[in-house]
Amino acid sequence: MPARVMTAAQIRAAEEIAMRAVPEHVLMARAADAVAAEAEAVLAERTGRIRGARVVVLAGSGNNGGDALLAGARLHYRGAEVTVVLVGSRSHDHGVGECQAAGAAVVDATASLDPALAAVAGAALVIDGIVGVGARPGLRSPADALVAAIPSGAAVLAVDVPSGLDVDSGAAAAAHVTADVTVTFTAAKPCLVEQPAAASAGRVVVADVGVPRS
Repeated sequence: MPARVMTAAQIRAAEEIAMRAVPEHVLMARAADAVAAEAEAVLAERTGRIRGARVVVLAGSGNNGGDALLAGARLHYRGAEVTVVLVGSRSHDHGVGECQAAGAAVVDATASLDPALAAVAGAALVIDGIVGVGARPGLRSPADALVAAIPSGAAVLAVDVPSGLDVDSGAAAAAHVTADVTVTFTAAKPCLVEQPAAASAGRVVVADVGVPRS
């Protein structure tokens, strides 16, 4: 179990302090590096390769979506076949731009669900960047349909927390992502260590991105 656990409110307060000294885009780049590194390790373990491996990034509107998008761009540059699926009412423009510059495919699930479902069905790895620590429990359309379409053989990597969980408790009644690995930042969140929610987090990796823990 991680030595330190912080609630959503504590994390947000710590991030505000950190951004007085470090620009937000630098923190996001560090987070993306951590996600991409773990994604590479998962692909190497599951498929024996990174080049040509099919990766789908489920990207929501917030910073978790941005982190996932930036990680997806890094993976595409390293040879993975990355498809970005946008699931929010808006997208993280910088992250989408980085993915497009890398040559990754971008599909807007809010405009056309079928191509997004087809991309998910063919994934070897799905990166969950749908929502972050500030979201309410549960998954809404089209995220719920996309998560339900993840094939049983695909690995799932959650960014910060598995989307849909109640971040500050061990509750897991609402629809949510079940991850094989969760890359969380600064400190674990309650849902990553308290059961039954923790069972949906898989292996938890705590990445230090430069946000103070106190």
